Amino acid sequence: MSRTDYSYRLTQALKAEIGEFSFSDHTAGLAFRTASASVLSILVAILLHLDNPYWAGITAISITLPDMSSSVARSIDRCLGTITGAAVGYFGAHFVADHFVFQAIIACAVAFGIYGMERTTHGYAVLLGAVTVILVMFGSLETPDSALKLATYRSMEIMVGVAVSFFVGLAFAPSGQVSPISPKPGVFAVPLDRRMLATAITGGIATASIPQIWESLQLPGLDQTPITAFVILIAMHREPAWTALNRVIGCILGGAYGLLCLRLVGDNTLLWFMLLFFGLYIFGHIKHGNADLSYSGHQAAVATILSMVQGLAPSPDLLPAINRLVGMIGGIVVVIIAAALIEPFVARAIKPRFLLRMRSRADSPR
Repeated sequence: MSRTDYSYRLTQALKAEIGEFSFSDHTAGLAFRTASASVLSILVAILLHLDNPYWAGITAISITLPDMSSSVARSIDRCLGTITGAAVGYFGAHFVADHFVFQAIIACAVAFGIYGMERTTHGYAVLLGAVTVILVMFGSLETPDSALKLATYRSMEIMVGVAVSFFVGLAFAPSGQVSPISPKPGVFAVPLDRRMLATAITGGIATASIPQIWESLQLPGLDQTPITAFVILIAMHREPAWTALNRVIGCILGGAYGLLCLRLVGDNTLLWFMLLFFGLYIFGHIKHGNADLSYSGHQAAVATILSMVQGLAPSPDLLPAINRLVGMIGGIVVVIIAAALIEPFVARAIKPRFLLRMRSRADSPR
């Protein structure tokens, strides 16, 4: 698709979203539930004095779905994946001094997460497991002795988001049947998905290389870069350019809104929460509205939280928010370079003979 096609598609999506915007329809109800769950999750995390309350808010954004049953199913997967990933991340953080082993664990976790998400019925749990491994291990780069605290607090922040979203859903969400899930072949089943495997391996290599790149260039936002790279890589087999464009648009919209709000609120906590809720409502409406802009709305909500929620109270300091946004943009750049330079070689290395050998081993009697 050409740049002109993307511009036209984006323009049409914006027109449709503006034309359909309402404060009283089904989408408005979803946006209200999303913003309420996220803000309340952040508030509870602050009251519990958790390190990063924004993860509770981001969790609420991610698991709020149109009906309660689907939200519960996703919440269970997120809990299971988070706990497993925290345990693996804690183990991997012990190798922070051994760069090769440390990077190998990151590469394997990312590759397994990308490939496994599309191959198992509980792919969301696999995805969150890999994300949590990255969060804990990258966090241990700056503070190697805090791996246990990182793993524990990350799990608690996610659980707060899940619990609050559940109770908000009970109050506002309609009940319904969980959408049927198409059967998946399994992570280790053959034949392997050659294209997805190439993307997964590329993602592992790219993510594992981020610490060296950021240290060499002295760039900020290291904690956000691998997560952004991971998310974009997951969509590479679908519409990578459109997904990257949506993420950039979301980062700019949410980041700009968050930075503007920080300039306005000062130390006024009530105004801080009000502006946070308003922004999340607007971006939640976009997320649950027009399908072409859904990911932009999701990312804008995430960027708003990351820029506005820097600790346990409103902060006028813009630098942490800017650093996080730079890290998110950096993740997109890493993916673009990896897709162009690494994936073609990986795809050629995964030859049909190798896949046939894997199939013959799986079919041979034991």
